[in-house]
Amino acid sequence: MSSTFFINPRSNPELRSLYRISMLPQLNYLQDYFLGAMAILSDYFPIGYSALILQDLQKDALYVEAVYGVEKELHPAGCASRKGIIGKALESKQPLVIHNLTQEPLYSDVSKGPKRLEKVHPPLLCIPLIVEGEPLGVITSNSLYGPRDEFPEDFQFFSILSAILSPVIKNYLVRREDPLSLTGKSKAKSFHLEEILSEKLTEVINKVDPYVESKNKMCLLDDIIAIVEKILIKAALIRVGNVQVAAAQLLGINRNTLRKKMQDLKIKAK
Repeated sequence: MSSTFFINPRSNPELRSLYRISMLPQLNYLQDYFLGAMAILSDYFPIGYSALILQDLQKDALYVEAVYGVEKELHPAGCASRKGIIGKALESKQPLVIHNLTQEPLYSDVSKGPKRLEKVHPPLLCIPLIVEGEPLGVITSNSLYGPRDEFPEDFQFFSILSAILSPVIKNYLVRREDPLSLTGKSKAKSFHLEEILSEKLTEVINKVDPYVESKNKMCLLDDIIAIVEKILIKAALIRVGNVQVAAAQLLGINRNTLRKKMQDLKIKAK
């Protein structure tokens, strides 16, 4: 992405989408969580296809956990080896590009025969999911920025997205293997809201060019606070059926304060 990637969060689709995804609650099933994240992404970018592909280390195989944009029943379910570009991405822990589907074990049958899927076409970005230095699998996706020869902007964005999704996906997998493993306080603590926000907002700050920020006199803190307030107010209104008095009580503020914030943040009353 350009040097202006994180300059103005309020009008920045990258930051807004990453923030919303970071706040996405964990659902009962990993597939639903992934589809929710991709649906948010599609609000900001023309994403037509994406798949969550995980490793089965015991069988030395790959399996498709979730698919966005294509019916999962029509999509390849997996392959018997971790070869091809996906295998290289897992081994190198670096994002790569799949240019030829016919040479990729998972996708070799997609572009031909009755299983042809129009939305699954090259180039496909292949982004590894890493937790504590170990690859869980990859996300494959179309470019967010349209056809091009090189993908530095996509790779930068998806690397940040991977950092957000990977620990959550790991949590799902651990819970799937041992449903009782996350009931203790020590496990649950790692997913407290304060810690999640601290980690993700630190990533945002680390991406900001201090010189650019001071030169343009933009207030990153105010922009992020405004985004958080807007999301919380909308969620509270939905929670109480758009009754403003009840929403104000839920948020711990008075009704007049809520009305003023709704006006300032351009939240329409229903």
